[in-house]
Amino acid sequence: MKKVNLLILGNSNFVKRRVVSSLNKIKEIEYKICSKSQKNKYIFFNDYLEALKSKPDIVYISLVNHLHYKYAKLALNKGFHVIVDKPLAPKLYQVKELIKIAKKKKLLISEATLFNYHNVFRKINSLIGGNKNLRFIQSNFTIPQKKTLKQIELTQSDCFMDMSPYASALIRLYLDSKIKKLTFFNEKFKNNKSIKNFYILAKNSKTKYFGNFAVGREYLSQIIFTSEKKIIYLDFQAFALPSNKKIKIIIKENNNFKNIYLNKDDSIKNYFNKILFSINNKRFDEFYNFALHDSKIKSMIIKGKKSINI
Repeated sequence: MKKVNLLILGNSNFVKRRVVSSLNKIKEIEYKICSKSQKNKYIFFNDYLEALKSKPDIVYISLVNHLHYKYAKLALNKGFHVIVDKPLAPKLYQVKELIKIAKKKKLLISEATLFNYHNVFRKINSLIGGNKNLRFIQSNFTIPQKKTLKQIELTQSDCFMDMSPYASALIRLYLDSKIKKLTFFNEKFKNNKSIKNFYILAKNSKTKYFGNFAVGREYLSQIIFTSEKKIIYLDFQAFALPSNKKIKIIIKENNNFKNIYLNKDDSIKNYFNKILFSINNKRFDEFYNFALHDSKIKSMIIKGKKSINI
């Protein structure tokens, strides 16, 4: 089988910590990295435009947020499939434009929100009995603040831009996109427009979702699933599950707790394998729909209304 050439624009911490090790497990992909400031054995370019002249099959954009839209549009117009780290683009109209270009050129465009490609989520869904039995989902994702406020502003990487894709994806996955009401609150940094934390409540006819997202707090990455008979806790690194260890889930039923350990799995490898399948079969609608849905949810949140009936 012919190898797929993947060009990574940007050697982000996420690429270094997680993506490279996962790509090394996929024999169908050969990858090269472009970084303006770093060097290692995988970095072949130090200029993004020059790197695009290498004519890759797929361009994976792992740059700072405010450059995502610019280079995604450029890569699509050059005829390459495109994957973009979250967020795909800051504005809904930009996401629609990227999807329009991709459809016209019969190319992939995908926002790399990856957490749910781990097998633990299939197991939890099975234990609950499917979305029809879910009554409440809660997510907590809080992290220490590592960037200065100036860096956050310059790169458009506040709490909302970095974390709202997780909230949007959970709504898509577990409320089946049938939202009746969306309510949110946010807190901004002092004397600044950047969002420090936000809270979101979404509901359909059967299920409610509450999300708590913040920077400047102790690290917590947790999702809790509640049905009428069970509560299931995914209580550690829920949005970035490690690929090198078994994953523990906690089940509470009839006031008793038990732990289940799932075998190691690699959500990033699974995601890229699905990308390859979609490209080989020229089936991109699922990724278009995911990107559009999640951007619409983010757009509703950012409009500034406290409560939205849909």
